[in-house]
Amino acid sequence: MRVEQIEDDIWIFHGDFYESVATVFVHRGKALLIDALGSDADAQWMQAYIEGNLLAAVKMIVMTHYMSDHMAGLRLFPGAQILAHRDYLYTYLSQRHRTQDDDASYVAPTATYSQELNFTWGARDIRLFHNPGKTFCATAIDVPRCDLVFCGDALVGNIAYIGSSAPSLIDNGLANLERLHRGRIVPGHIGVLGGGAFSHARIYLKRLGDRVRACRDADAIANIQIEECLAPGVQPVPFEVEWHGRNLGVIAERRVFSVGHDASRVAAVYA
Repeated sequence: MRVEQIEDDIWIFHGDFYESVATVFVHRGKALLIDALGSDADAQWMQAYIEGNLLAAVKMIVMTHYMSDHMAGLRLFPGAQILAHRDYLYTYLSQRHRTQDDDASYVAPTATYSQELNFTWGARDIRLFHNPGKTFCATAIDVPRCDLVFCGDALVGNIAYIGSSAPSLIDNGLANLERLHRGRIVPGHIGVLGGGAFSHARIYLKRLGDRVRACRDADAIANIQIEECLAPGVQPVPFEVEWHGRNLGVIAERRVFSVGHDASRVAAVYA
C-alpha cells in the first residue's frame, strides 16, 4: 500500500491487491471516498490512514462501479452513505469470478442515482454521470477545477479490458470521457494517468479488433502481442500485459469482434 497526495485536500490510495485505487477528499474533518479497494488488508490500511493521519471520518462513498475488487472498504464505514448507479446489482452479479466470500461481505448502497448528480464537497464541484462501458453501472466523476476525472474500469492503463461487455459500448464510454479534455485521469487500477489515456485505450481497442478479425482460429488470437495494439509511443507495463492476455482469452471464448463492428454504419442510418 502507498498513498499519494495530489491536491491539498485529495489523497489517492494504491492498493496491493490488483493495484486497485481509491481516492479521498477531505473537508473540515469529513471525508468523501471514491471506491474502496479490493482486499481487507488494503482497506484497513486506508481506514487507519484516513482516521489517524488525516483525522477525518468517512461520510460518503461514491462507487464508480459495483465490483468486488473495489468494495472491500464498504463495511469499514458503517455510518457512511454509499452512492452508486441504480443498476449496481446487474454489474455485481455479472462478475465472472465472484466468490462466496464476496457475497458474505457484500454491502449494498444506501442511495442510488439514475443519469447525473451534482454536488459540492468543500471547495470542489463534483459531477457524477452514468457512463456505461466495461460495466453497465459505470459512474464517471468529473472534478473540473482540478482538471481531474475518475473513470473506474473504463480503461486499464493505456488499454481497455473487455470483460463481459461489448467493444463498441466500451469505446462509446471512452469517447464520452475523452470529450471532457481532462489532464489527469484516475482509473480503478494502476494510478493517475495523463490526459491521453482515453485516446490510447480507444486506439488499442480498434487495433485489437482489426487483428482479431484477421485471425483464423483461437490459437492465432492467443498469439496477438500487446505491442501490436498499443498507440504509437506507448510502452506496456506489466499490469497492462496481464489484462491484455485476459482480453485474448475472453475474445476467444465469446467470439468478440465477430459481430457488431458495423455499428457506426447502422447508427448513421438512424441518425
